[in-house]
Order: sequence, then C-alpha cells, then structure tokens
Amino acid sequence: MRFEWSSAELQHKQKFFEFGRDELSPGAAQRDTEGRFDSDLWRELASRGFWSDWTAEDGSDTGGMWRFIAGLEGLAEGSEDFGFVLSVIAHAGLIQVLRTHGTDAQRKRCLPLLLEGAVGATAATEPGGGSHVAAIRSTATPTDGGFLLTGEKSHITNAPVADFFLMVGRMAGLGRRDITLFLIDGGAPGLVRGHHEDLLGQRTSPTGSFRLNEVRVTEDDVVGEPGDGLATLYSFLAFDRLMYGVAVAGQMQRHLERALFRVRERESFGIPLAEHEFIQDKIVDMEATAEGSRWMSYAAADALERGDREKYSSLASVAKMTASEGMVRAGLELVQVFGHIGYMRDHGIERVARDAIAIRIAGGTTEMQKKNIFKHLMMRFPERD
Repeated sequence: MRFEWSSAELQHKQKFFEFGRDELSPGAAQRDTEGRFDSDLWRELASRGFWSDWTAEDGSDTGGMWRFIAGLEGLAEGSEDFGFVLSVIAHAGLIQVLRTHGTDAQRKRCLPLLLEGAVGATAATEPGGGSHVAAIRSTATPTDGGFLLTGEKSHITNAPVADFFLMVGRMAGLGRRDITLFLIDGGAPGLVRGHHEDLLGQRTSPTGSFRLNEVRVTEDDVVGEPGDGLATLYSFLAFDRLMYGVAVAGQMQRHLERALFRVRERESFGIPLAEHEFIQDKIVDMEATAEGSRWMSYAAADALERGDREKYSSLASVAKMTASEGMVRAGLELVQVFGHIGYMRDHGIERVARDAIAIRIAGGTTEMQKKNIFKHLMMRFPERD
C-alpha cells in the first residue's frame, strides 16, 4: 500500500480543514441545540469544490478517491459539527453508487446537481429492520412503462432535505433474488417525508423517515440490474464504512489536541494532569483510535483501488468498528479528563460523547461489522480436508 500524500492532496486537506474550522465550527453548538442542518453551508461546501474536485459530472475522476479522502479527513479535523460530516458521508455514498453502477443517463441527470449543492440519501432501513436486508418490505410492482414503489423507510440520513434518494426495495416477480435499487427524485408525487428526528447526538444531520405511496418510476430509474441490488448495496456499505474511519481519524486529531492542552495546563496534587499515568493512558488510547481508524481506512481504500473486493469489504468493517468503538471510549474519557466542564453543554465536550454513540449504529452496527469480518475470515481460512 502506498502512502504519502502528494503536495496537491495535502493542500486539498488543508483547504477543507480551514473550511471546517472557519465555516462549520462557528455556530455548531447553536445548531446542535436547535437540531438544525445548515443548507447554506452545504451549498458553500460544494462551491469550494469539495465534490467536483473528486469526480466530474460524467462520473469520471477529477482529483480521484485519495483526493476526496484527504478533503474529508481535513473537513472532519477542522469541524466541530460532526453531524454535518455525517451528512457528507451519506451524500458521498450516493455519488459513489452513481459513479460505479449508474447509467450515463442517471449520472447526467443527477451528478451535476449533486456536485453543486443538491443533497443525496440512500434508503435501506425500514421500521421492521435495518442491517437485516431480508427484512426489507418495500416493493416495486410492474406497471405500464415502469414500476409503482410502495413502502416506508426509517431513520434515513438526509431524508428530510434530500433532492435524490437511492431506494432499496424488492421487485415483484423476480423470486428470491429480488433486491433492486431505484433512483427517486425528492419531489416525486407520492413520496411523503416525516419530520427531522430529535436525536441524542449528530443533531445537525437531518435524519428521518418517508413513505412511498405508489411512487411511479421508470425502467431508467433502476440502478444496476434488477435483482442484483444486494451486491451494489454491499459495495456502498463498504465505502460508507471506510469513510466513517477517515472522518473519525480527523475528529480524533482535534480532540487529542484539546485534551493535551487541558492536561498540560490543569494541575492535580501539585503536578500537571499530564504527569499522571492514568491520564496518559487515556490520551494514548485516543491516539490509538485515531491512527487505527486512519490506517485501516486507508488500507480499505487501497483494496478498493486494486479491485480486491473481499479485502475491501473486510477492511472497511474493521475500520468502521475500530473508529466507532474507539470514539465512544474517547468521548467518555474526554468528559472524564475535563471533569465537570466536560459535562457542561457550554464547552462542547459532552457533544463528542453524544455524537460518538451514533457512529456505532450508522452504516451498520458494531455487531454487523463483526459478523462481516468473521464471514471473510471463514472464507480466507477454509476447513482443512
């Protein structure tokens, strides 16, 4: 695996670190209190080239995946608004699916808008199940010139504001292999959105449900082959998971810096907190989370570039698990290091712990990551004769 950032990638990372620091961080606490997504900042991010420096309107590379990863890591490191970053990850997943599995017509229809400030969402979870794809009940019934979509999706990142949805459903008449992906306009007749959910953390990421009341789509709205949606969905989830690892690595850098400043300045029993071994232990665990998340994500991205699908899926799950479990521990330890100040809403420390809990759930729970990792281990080490 290569790894040195090019000078252009480093400049890109710094550019979006500064955007996170100067544009996203001011007002983050107020938006968290209000549970508000800032659409103006979303459009501003697009205008700075965050998306167009990754991919062109036809889905081809402009800066490429590593440039995008550099920008995402910089954005996460600079920003106090991790909910916004979560929405970025959800949006990026739709762009990636269109790049790799969309038709020319689908890319032409959606990518110019998604690169310029429209919002994308991918909808798999339903009231009856999330990670368990077999529990999906949304259906596509053939009709003249297309399909009628019926069902309900729950807890979908970006759903309250999305301009385009990638919807996971079952196509009637295909038998057991019926999972199919559909591209839906946010303003489609029959698509009824729920409210922006009132969440514990990641409150600035608009999350909600929507119903499909016989939403009409055409055959041109099918992404990939009918009945082959599961493979595309799994590829999307792996991409989603490696991005969580990258984002957590960026976030942990800012939290480490803040924690180190605290333990150097604060004294206990006549010496700085930094001289207590039990405090050092907490800080070192944060560093391990940052580096483990970063390098496992890079390894997953490298496997994706090399076309090693099995390694890609497994490493992405390891990255996601490392990031989510480590960030929950780090969030709680940050509160402990800062003491009562960490528990106060005024200082933003407790928000780290609240936001971290969501990462254990979004993009597949930790338990699902372990299940996927074990499946790949069984494939790698088959039974001996």
